[in-house]
Amino acid sequence: MGELKNIVTEQQDVLVRVKDAGRQVAMAGLGLIEVLKSEGEKLQAIDFNAKAEELKAKALEVKEKLVAIDVKAEADKLQSVDVKAKTEELKAKALELKGKLASVDAKAELDKLLADVQKLFNELVAKGEKRAA
Repeated sequence: MGELKNIVTEQQDVLVRVKDAGRQVAMAGLGLIEVLKSEGEKLQAIDFNAKAEELKAKALEVKEKLVAIDVKAEADKLQSVDVKAKTEELKAKALELKGKLASVDAKAELDKLLADVQKLFNELVAKGEKRAA
């Protein structure tokens, strides 16, 4: 009889944990809706016509700069570059970067990323609970 009682208790514990996890996911969903609503309001406030005019002005500015470039002079500059010296310089930088990459602690970075994801999930749950209240 004691084993049956233990099994029932374990099943009830699992059921409580599943319900809690489901509630957290639902609250995170509500939190996400709140965030999306806020971002949607920000997007609605953007004046797309003004942005288009701004981008057109920047495109014209870039076009004028491109027209002003003396292609022959730039080609002469490129021909005067010492390719072997640049190659050696780039090799040295590549070796330096390789050494830096080897020293990166991937596990620590992964742990930090997981902590950030958990924090974001908890924030969404809190926003969902606040919205549901």
